Amino acid sequence: MPRKQPYSGKQKKKQLRERRSRKQDPRGAYDDDAIHDVPYDGDASADGIQSHLEVQHINQQPSAGKDCDPNRFRLHFLKITPEEMRQRKKAARKPLTKVKEDDLEISMESVHGSDESLDFPKRPPWNFSLTKTQLEQQEQDYFHEYLQTMLTSHKLQDLSFFELNLETWRQLWRVTEISDILLLIADIRYPALHLPPSLYRYLRKDLRRDVLVVLNKVDLAPPSLVSAWRAYLTSVFPEAHIVCFSSFPKPPEESPTGLHKKQRRTAMKPMGPQDLLDVCREVIKDKVDLTSWQHKLDTENTSTAAPDKHTDTGDAPDAATTHHDHTAQGFDPGIYQRFRDGILTIGCIGYPNVGKSSLINGLVGRKVVSVSRTPGHTKHLQTIFLTPTVRLSDCPGLVFPSYVDKSLQVREPYSAVGYLAQRVDLPSLLRLSHPAGAEQSAKRDRGQEIQWSALDICEGWAIKHGFFTAKASRPDIYRAANQILRMAVEGRVRLCLAPPKYFQQQEKWRNDPFATQLTELLHRQTQLSEHEEESSDSESEGEHGTDSEDGDAESDGETEAKCYATSNPFALLTDD
Repeated sequence: MPRKQPYSGKQKKKQLRERRSRKQDPRGAYDDDAIHDVPYDGDASADGIQSHLEVQHINQQPSAGKDCDPNRFRLHFLKITPEEMRQRKKAARKPLTKVKEDDLEISMESVHGSDESLDFPKRPPWNFSLTKTQLEQQEQDYFHEYLQTMLTSHKLQDLSFFELNLETWRQLWRVTEISDILLLIADIRYPALHLPPSLYRYLRKDLRRDVLVVLNKVDLAPPSLVSAWRAYLTSVFPEAHIVCFSSFPKPPEESPTGLHKKQRRTAMKPMGPQDLLDVCREVIKDKVDLTSWQHKLDTENTSTAAPDKHTDTGDAPDAATTHHDHTAQGFDPGIYQRFRDGILTIGCIGYPNVGKSSLINGLVGRKVVSVSRTPGHTKHLQTIFLTPTVRLSDCPGLVFPSYVDKSLQVREPYSAVGYLAQRVDLPSLLRLSHPAGAEQSAKRDRGQEIQWSALDICEGWAIKHGFFTAKASRPDIYRAANQILRMAVEGRVRLCLAPPKYFQQQEKWRNDPFATQLTELLHRQTQLSEHEEESSDSESEGEHGTDSEDGDAESDGETEAKCYATSNPFALLTDD
């Protein structure tokens, strides 16, 4: 064993200085010339153009070395200036004003614009004669030009935050190139925010791919709202097929807002795989044999026991998760062959945390892809063989350019809490006591309305659950704000946006045949999941004995103070 080299105190101080500088300036740990050298238009004037972009790296890690960079696929977003941060915190202290019910309605035009000026990076033309270095340089030059065009033709305050890491966009390019059918996955609570028309036009017109819009987590919205969104998206994307999906279905709720109990997620009986198979069979006709997929679904539906986590997915070339990097060999659209080797490749695209990985696990019937509520958890495209003739490709989550309200995309969580509190009565749902105490009680005695600010809500939640800072022992409002947003992302504190004119025609959508059918299907899938869960519990009791009452109470009754995983970057871009 080689002898260790002596490590002086001077070297240790140098190491601490470098670590401190990385924390103060993340760009020093990971620099990308294609990003930092792009000028942008801050106020649509020549004086507003600044020399460099300030970029925030989500979940930045110290670099281990040049050959292995852990930050290659990290999420990159424009950084909020300290002055803007102060203004947002100042606004969080102002009393909140409830918005009208109609303000929950949102259209595609309000988010993505009525023109085609909002575009996303597309892979530039290339051929196999290019070397890897030439190809990467060409893509970097194109991405640099794209950022210049976007950030000089639009006002920075009007644009939402969007992905600035070229490596993440490269993963999207690979998935769209190797896939025969593309699934655009959106959260049913706000699908208009997750379905950029520019992506749909690119897939249909440029790549000529078949597109399926998957409305995921349909159990988190009333069936009438699901039916309304389905009809609205059909009119916006006339050539796309709409499929509803839920990895862990449960009986639907009537109200689109409110506080809901956390459900146990043990049995996996997803709702929607059969519909997805039927649409794929309709699209590809008889060009690929899908009998193995149908046989897999029939077997799972007739099974009374929970699926074995060691069960293989079929005689696929590789039933486990495999990673493919197509950076070197690339792809030429001119020689693209549909259903190569008799295999149907289905690509899954969507924003972070819309449920792409959970959807794949639900289709396979067991966990084959790592799932996390942490934004940016999937960093590289993954391919999984569902059956010998069906292959799934999971793309990392991407945030596309849009005109969405930046209150949903901030580094500090208080603006997002304020946005949520204006649309959901958080003080009543969370049973909060106002931190001002006597002053607000006096107002209530005088018949005046108690006023809440975003910081008041966070402080009330922190006091209720004992969140205090270590040194000063003050209410930890940052921790409380993050937990409230995690509950919103998870679906416990529920907010659903609606398509245009939904509340005017709400009775019509409640009586819609699709809403009735969806309600029955969710109840049926819930019963199947409960039956499998009871069978699994009875088998485990027979093997290991009866569980203690304390263990059951702990698993069934989750406390409100439990930390729920980091938040969706579309709801909150923050370093937790």
